[in-house]
Amino acid sequence: MASTNEPGAEASLTYRLKALTKIADRMSSEMSRDKLGVPYPEASIIAAIGTFGPQTVMDISRRANLDKSQASRTVEAMLSKEILARTGNDKDGRSVIISLTAEGRKIFKKIGPALDKRDSDLYHGLNEAERVALRFLLDKILASHGWDATP
Repeated sequence: MASTNEPGAEASLTYRLKALTKIADRMSSEMSRDKLGVPYPEASIIAAIGTFGPQTVMDISRRANLDKSQASRTVEAMLSKEILARTGNDKDGRSVIISLTAEGRKIFKKIGPALDKRDSDLYHGLNEAERVALRFLLDKILASHGWDATP
């Protein structure tokens, strides 16, 4: 029988990251709805395109942290609302390039300050040195698994 002093699943990195992700997703969803007037997946896509520039749906999926089918459905809905535009991909005729329209760029201009506020709320309780250290350590873990979070 395991001692009650031994760490359980709640001590694992995965458990803690999932808990933090749930908190961040809730905050992001509320921010998207209340401050931006768009659903969270749309705000994620606008942020990805606004930050990294026009790109394929596959790139959007990865950068917005959405599965490919959700990204595809959401992009299609946003194309019909004229928040996004589609052009041919000169490098690969099998895919298209998705970009922001004027309406999409208006929403993107609101996203930065809203994300800064959300991040500030998430980092509440950490001093600046701890915030820098946490970002550094997370980037190091991500990079060791091939993830590049830089624009």
